[in-house]
Amino acid sequence: MSLGADEIAAVVAELAPLVGSRVDEVRVHAERALTLGLFGRAGHATLLVSAEADLTRLHAAERRPPSPPFPFPFQALLRRELLGARLTAVEPVPGDRVVALRFELDAEVRSLVAELTGRHGNLFLLDAGGTILASAGRNLSRRRRLVPGEPWVPPAPRGPKEAAPPRPAPSAGARFPLSAAVETRYLALEEERALAEARRRLREPLRAAAARGRRALEKLAGEAARVPAAEADRRVADLLKANLHVLDRGAREARLVEYTVEGPRQVTVALDPALSPRENMERWYRRYRRIGESAARVAARAEAVRARLAEIEALLAGVEAAGLADLARIEREARRADAAPRPPPAPRRQRDEPAPPYRAFRSLSGAAIWVGKGAAENDAVTFRLAKGNDAWLHARGRAGAHVVLRVDKGKGPDQESLLDAAHLAAHFSDARGDPACEVVWTRVKWVKKPRGAAPGAVTISQERALFLRVEPARIERLLAGAEEPGEAT
Repeated sequence: MSLGADEIAAVVAELAPLVGSRVDEVRVHAERALTLGLFGRAGHATLLVSAEADLTRLHAAERRPPSPPFPFPFQALLRRELLGARLTAVEPVPGDRVVALRFELDAEVRSLVAELTGRHGNLFLLDAGGTILASAGRNLSRRRRLVPGEPWVPPAPRGPKEAAPPRPAPSAGARFPLSAAVETRYLALEEERALAEARRRLREPLRAAAARGRRALEKLAGEAARVPAAEADRRVADLLKANLHVLDRGAREARLVEYTVEGPRQVTVALDPALSPRENMERWYRRYRRIGESAARVAARAEAVRARLAEIEALLAGVEAAGLADLARIEREARRADAAPRPPPAPRRQRDEPAPPYRAFRSLSGAAIWVGKGAAENDAVTFRLAKGNDAWLHARGRAGAHVVLRVDKGKGPDQESLLDAAHLAAHFSDARGDPACEVVWTRVKWVKKPRGAAPGAVTISQERALFLRVEPARIERLLAGAEEPGEAT
């Protein structure tokens, strides 16, 4: 559901007191949605502009949307062009769902054009001549060439006007009554969409994990079906043992008499002519023992798979009835069962944006881990990016990377995250490949840089030691989940 042209015009009229305000803050919360922090004669205000599919709208907001996991490239450009600028006009296109916000800074004029057109909405930053400098998302129009360097062309006039949806009743007592009513309507829609998306994110990997579990049980059942054949192998081995004195070396088969409860019967046993009679007997016994020994492992593995499958199916059943708070708990439990969705990929860096000095990973519980890329980068990670409460790790007595485990203020690192970070410290050091390694860790605030020390050289205090027996599977999981570094913490 999106605002109609009449609703947009009414909201724009209500926003007139914001004209003349200074832009103090720019935040891009989704690919095509942003808020502007304004200050002027009307005091502080937040203006929300969204061209997100079916949620297109413009209004003053009391509640700022949450920040995304990674910053969008459009945010950096808008901050460079608009921070400190003055909002000079908010102009709707009559009869259409397009609004132009005009700004001026040091005699430079910029326009933020919001095409609030349902599923095909977008945001464009224009220069004084109307040329597109950037857009929030890729061009969705097939008729207009809306790319940087080209002039912005307004949408074609709309056809017969559709019946306008009922305008929300203004919220009495609110600073911007119509905006408050619009915000209330769309908060409910966004929560509904967020709940549906959160359920979808969890449902897909849980279903995939359940399918893997069922396939594993089918494979294990096939292996278990081989166990009865092992008894036949044992009977053949016993028969050869009882007849070793009559077997000839080099024979390809032996015709023997087996005595059963039904009476004697003749059995033909295949032999390996390259083996002696005793070696042939031992070969049949080995086959029997191998299948018999594997039977216990298959049974134990099948029991573990059934338990994990039951846990995953219970989580899957809970997804449909859970609210957002419960979904967060289900995702933590799914992560422990290795059935959680992957973190969203970071947006690609712009070409002129320097590469971060670290490799980024996530622990099993979701904590961020940074691994310095080199000596100078180690210094940047430890002394410029990390916080004092973060955990700092390094392989003792080895050349290697500084590793930082991000930790919330006032808390300590959980044991699994600490072990994940320690394994990365061992892997990105001269100890890589060793079966065991000693890793020291402390808080970043206890890591010091001696005056004149070489890049990467530090002194630490209050350190603790971790004696690792390296787990290759843990390192493999961490490397497989490596992330594109961004500003996320």
